[in-house]
Amino acid sequence: MQTWLAIGLSAAVSGTMIGWTIASIPLESLTAGDWMRSLAWGAVAIAAPVLCAMTVAAGVEVPSFARVLGRRADRVAGWPAISLGLVLVALTLLAVQAALGLVFDPRYRDFPFPALIAAAVPFLVRKTSRPRLRSLQPCAETVAAATLALSAVYIVLNETLANWQALWFAVGLLVLAVSLPPEQAAPDSK
Repeated sequence: MQTWLAIGLSAAVSGTMIGWTIASIPLESLTAGDWMRSLAWGAVAIAAPVLCAMTVAAGVEVPSFARVLGRRADRVAGWPAISLGLVLVALTLLAVQAALGLVFDPRYRDFPFPALIAAAVPFLVRKTSRPRLRSLQPCAETVAAATLALSAVYIVLNETLANWQALWFAVGLLVLAVSLPPEQAAPDSK
């Protein structure tokens, strides 16, 4: 029951935001770089909920960045886990790029909050329904989570509470930041 509740919640939130994401692509894309970034956000927003639902139903764990990008001997096996890990890496890279862009040069930048919410909520729902186990030191996840959380605070302070898009984007950054670090493995009680 908990699995289907997680899948339903993820589908409801992401399904609402994916339409907004697709509608925003031509509006926010002026240059070739803007088109590439908007299409990447759209791809991640569509892939994340589908892969999260598929892997939570199959019982596949979310691999750490090191298990996806690390040495061949340490990599996770199976295309669902690899695909889910790559989508999480891509989402994190896009979110860090957008967050740092809004921190250091916020002028003429869009807030890709629909795509961020659509892609980040499934990972948060997935984490609460099935915690990720720590396999290797999650240094990259910890640094990315701290960067996203600090950027969210700065963006809200810089943009003020009057900018509702900035508030939604900051919420998306915090959702992703909470989703990134894997859970501590329970100590052996021997």
